[in-house]
Amino acid sequence: MVNAMENQSILYNTTQIGQFTEIVPTRKQTVAELLEELHLTDAYIAVLIDGEKASLNDEIDETKKIIILPKLAGG
Repeated sequence: MVNAMENQSILYNTTQIGQFTEIVPTRKQTVAELLEELHLTDAYIAVLIDGEKASLNDEIDETKKIIILPKLAGG
């Protein structure tokens, strides 16, 4: 499945894998740009790039494995 913005430029390819969705960027961009395109706020999620915690300014591309996880809180 391919997602696109209104201007029809391809942002990322997605594949449903069980209860997870794999997202592969089609261009170099920052984590912040990807989250904005996915309509996600960094206050509620954590992002890993190739298994390492990512910052909003880290760059990603089609060669990186990106994992987006919900932040959990408990008490």
